[in-house]
Amino acid sequence: MQNTNLSQTSNRVLIVGGGLAGIRAALDLAEAQKDVILVDTAENIGGLMTQLDRTFPTNNCDLCTLAPNLSESGRQEHITLMPMTTLREVTGEQGDFIVTLETAPRYINLERCTGCGECFQAFPECVRFTPGLDHRAPTCMRYPQATPQAFSIDLATCADIEALVKVCPAGAIVPDDIGSKGNVACGAIVLAPGASLFDPSGLDNLGYGELPDVVTSLEYERILSASGPTGGRLLRPSNGQPPKKVAWIQCIGSRGLQKGAAPYCSGACCMFALKEAIVTRERFQEDTETTIFYMDMRTFGKDYELYYQRAKNEFGVRFIHSRPHSILRPEGAENLHLSYTTDDSPVLINEDFDMVVLATGFRIGEEARQLAAVCGIELNDDHFPIHTGLNQVATSRPGIYVAGTFQAPKDIPETMVQASAAACLAGHDVSSPDREQEIPEPLPPERHLVGEEPRVGIFVCDCGENIGGVIDVEALVARVGALPHVTVAQAAGHGCSRESMEHIRATIEQQGINRVVIGGCSPRTHEAKFQDLLRRAGLNKYLLEFANIRDQATWVHSHQPEKATKKAEELIRMALGAVLNAQPLAEHRLPINKNVLVIGGGVSGMTAALELAEQGLKVYLVERNAQLGGLASRIHRTLEGDDVQGFVADLVARTSTHDNIDVITSAIIVDHGGMPGLFKTGMQVGKQLFYRQIEHGITILATGAMPHRPDLFLLGRHEDVKTQLETQQLLEERPELVRDWENVVMIQCVGSRTEDNPNCSRICCQTAVKNALRILEINPEARVFVLYRDMRTYAFQEEYYQQARAKGVIFVRYHQDRPPQVSEVGGKLEVVYQDIILGREVQVSTDCLCLSTGLIAEQDNTEELAMIFKLPRTHDGYFLEDHIKLRPVDLPVPGFFVAGTAHAPKTIAESLVQARAVAARAQTMLASDYISLGAATARVDSKLCAACLICVRACPFGVPFINADGYSEIDPARCHGCGVCASECPAKAIQLMQFEDDRILSKLEQLFEEVEG
Repeated sequence: MQNTNLSQTSNRVLIVGGGLAGIRAALDLAEAQKDVILVDTAENIGGLMTQLDRTFPTNNCDLCTLAPNLSESGRQEHITLMPMTTLREVTGEQGDFIVTLETAPRYINLERCTGCGECFQAFPECVRFTPGLDHRAPTCMRYPQATPQAFSIDLATCADIEALVKVCPAGAIVPDDIGSKGNVACGAIVLAPGASLFDPSGLDNLGYGELPDVVTSLEYERILSASGPTGGRLLRPSNGQPPKKVAWIQCIGSRGLQKGAAPYCSGACCMFALKEAIVTRERFQEDTETTIFYMDMRTFGKDYELYYQRAKNEFGVRFIHSRPHSILRPEGAENLHLSYTTDDSPVLINEDFDMVVLATGFRIGEEARQLAAVCGIELNDDHFPIHTGLNQVATSRPGIYVAGTFQAPKDIPETMVQASAAACLAGHDVSSPDREQEIPEPLPPERHLVGEEPRVGIFVCDCGENIGGVIDVEALVARVGALPHVTVAQAAGHGCSRESMEHIRATIEQQGINRVVIGGCSPRTHEAKFQDLLRRAGLNKYLLEFANIRDQATWVHSHQPEKATKKAEELIRMALGAVLNAQPLAEHRLPINKNVLVIGGGVSGMTAALELAEQGLKVYLVERNAQLGGLASRIHRTLEGDDVQGFVADLVARTSTHDNIDVITSAIIVDHGGMPGLFKTGMQVGKQLFYRQIEHGITILATGAMPHRPDLFLLGRHEDVKTQLETQQLLEERPELVRDWENVVMIQCVGSRTEDNPNCSRICCQTAVKNALRILEINPEARVFVLYRDMRTYAFQEEYYQQARAKGVIFVRYHQDRPPQVSEVGGKLEVVYQDIILGREVQVSTDCLCLSTGLIAEQDNTEELAMIFKLPRTHDGYFLEDHIKLRPVDLPVPGFFVAGTAHAPKTIAESLVQARAVAARAQTMLASDYISLGAATARVDSKLCAACLICVRACPFGVPFINADGYSEIDPARCHGCGVCASECPAKAIQLMQFEDDRILSKLEQLFEEVEG
């Protein structure tokens, strides 16, 4: 074992875990110019979620871009990747840790390995690897986008080591590798090792491990995956035949019902099953029937309820509120037998299915527990880290932070947000390295193309099932290769993988290609990677054109392969026409203004402001009310018992007295202009409404939401009808009234999950449980009824739900089409509900009717801000993030971020996490002294301009002006690249770069030429 020491400086962050949380934290820190060491015990960086082909609610496989991004040219100087590495010891304290890292022998020279797969071809019995279904992996590379893009070997399983060494053409196999061990200094540690999945093999009644057609959710995902054992075909493991009926059973290993099950809810299982059922129906339609057996459908995320409704109404997924006890296969039968009862009838129903999918929940595995022990952090009874107060990412040991499913069960968006929040706090403990003396690796000079004939290279990705599973890529390549000016046409496999990109770069250089067309995924997520590739190959980055054949052909026409192939060819022909008219462009850049505008003085806004101010940035905190605090100032305690009033008071005091924070209250935003990094925002302040304008580079929206008060169940018309917010204030301020209550009825989903407000308000169920427990604490003799549709006490909230049931709170489920009825009889409230179990109506006279009304966006406020800042909103008035999974706090307009309940309903602790996340994301922009404006700006041909002023009037940003020479001039530093002026100019004197007329017309000519042909 070799001893190595990377460095003795502590100005770096150690991240343990190479899944989504670790990658996101590493990227945020690196972009903020912090040095990072990312270690993982696995052979490649990526983690559990990279085994997923698609996420929900968007059919999107762009998770595959995260791990390769770690080694992109702009970030690799800040990130050191250490796969197959274990953290052995941690000493020191916050800001000055010494850690011992041990790297296992890989038996592969990473500098030589090309990922060619020759070892796989020669030794298939040694190298085959199918995650979740086949664990024989002595030589393994888990997925085409693996990072690093290299195999690893377990010599103990290789029968002929000498032959294996000889088969590698690059000489990359090193059988005498001994690994390494050494000490590293770091200022902070982020733990993101992820969680394991519950193993249902010990549950005899479910038949897992004995019945081949009983699989877990992840195994079903692998079966559907293009890189899975069946190449993406849905086949029964038992007989290789397509299943006609597939059932999902929820809460396996969660919510404390089975042997060895955990008491908590795993949070993501319901959406996982929904996604798989929808993908199954989408791909196989009427050929496969899908059924989900559930206890509570916990679609509590942003727009997740809409996804649930789509599954029922659009895709025909069948939902049965039931819990089958056993999975049987009668002797001599091929199908699986389930027996269950439903809400509508106590009669036992027997039904056969071809496959059953077990939705297994999250567990903290032994490896993660050992990691916690090494780091010296405290764990709860379920082996998750204990956090301090309302800060979910802080642990019991200062300087060590957690993120992702290791912190608590959660979905991908929450994982990404929490990773950024951990990066924010870890960044406080280290300083940015001094890079003034460092000289970046020079790029090759750009080739001058003057006088060169176009030599176009067309590279078509197959991306497994996503593209190659629908169209014949090789036939497509042959057809487009015969087009004029095409020098090279090739199938690129997984084009964004390191191996494929290196091959494309080499082909460009060797064949003298001077323009490139990529037929593959969306340019929205992949264009920057290929632009960097062109630049490294000596070409101007704008000599590239994308044909989005995944989103626009194979995904939307997956059941029409011939038409999809035809459309893909047309898209590539159009891209070819455009790239033939492409020209080298230069990017513009300007100094960035490092001031930050935070709009909203609630807990999210104040937390974001404080985190940025602590980094030395000037923050303007704008609140339209006279006082800071927001809605949280009306809340006394959380479900977990945290003192919210004391927390808010401390937050207000720290914010108001911070030297770097300028608090502006009673302010209304009235105008906004500029560009990312150089914004100007005007506001009217105070009773006198004097105008004030500030200059800033970043805008954070933390405007919050408002309590919903629908006109339902006599709310506002009877004094004993209250919202949960009003009830909790009564419990804390007038407990003597509660001691006289006999019956209390709570109704859930009041004004939520309806046609007018279709989403779940997320906080209502845990608020009802909190208030119910508080009522029984004050008055143990009271009877509390909670009438609900689905109890959505996700993650550790489930344990409080179980506690409430144990203390006698009566939970009764009702159907949406049969809601409770409320009336006033003799001055008293009467509540009548249909008891599903009893099959009869029950009448309760209540002393207090508590309505769980949740939160709604303040439509007038968000609409006005959206118009001023030109931001999109969701149908229910919340600000729409740039990407629901990968960029959940970034807004589509660069330089804008959203935090707290301005994004969607969430708890106080979740709002604080998101506030720290936006602070981290903001620092990724503010760490640079300059901002790139790109090349998509408008240019004026002075010879054609008639100075008619139409462009001056049309531009929504007021950029064009008539200069001293008498023609229109557009400052590229101020141009937003919207193209309005180019479309309005009657003389066609204005062209928008990258979208010039000849490029657009050439696309149309190629399309029409094909149609005519």
